[in-house]
Amino acid sequence: MSAVALTSCGLIQTTPAAPALAPAPPVAQAPAPIQSGQGSDTSGGTSQGSTSLGQRSSEGGYWPTTLQVGQNGSLGNVVVDGQGFTLYRFDKDTANPSRSNCSGQCAVTWPPVLTKNTISFRNLNANALGAIQRPDGTQQVTLGGWPLYRYSQDQVPGQATGQGVGGTWFAAAPNGSKAGS
Repeated sequence: MSAVALTSCGLIQTTPAAPALAPAPPVAQAPAPIQSGQGSDTSGGTSQGSTSLGQRSSEGGYWPTTLQVGQNGSLGNVVVDGQGFTLYRFDKDTANPSRSNCSGQCAVTWPPVLTKNTISFRNLNANALGAIQRPDGTQQVTLGGWPLYRYSQDQVPGQATGQGVGGTWFAAAPNGSKAGS
């Protein structure tokens, strides 16, 4: 397992302990700085509110301990959090440059995937992971430039009831594209 950590150096760096991963496609603007290495999540994890989401930000986001690749019967490989809940991308966001357009009630229904310092990941390209700053000052995880979210209506791990909602929400594939495409 590997971990990404926000740094102030402005570059994405991989430590020798991190697995060798294929580079992500180039983007015009680099994602927020992260560093890949071994470690565990230092982002809290105390339970406040929903036990499945743990601690929540003032804008509805949550801090998962792990991101990894999961399998969905109809969509194929999808990105899930450490509890196995499907993560999504929003077509009204942008990947280049990375920008979230989901706030307020949207962020309550679609909690942003946040990071503080370190988040562990499995079977994901370290070069495709990044973070952007949200209006409330938190750091939202991006994959392939796309900000990631969890759908509040997914009640059990493995569900993907957010797939296609409003024609703009789609499960995230391991490279940040739309799963099942």
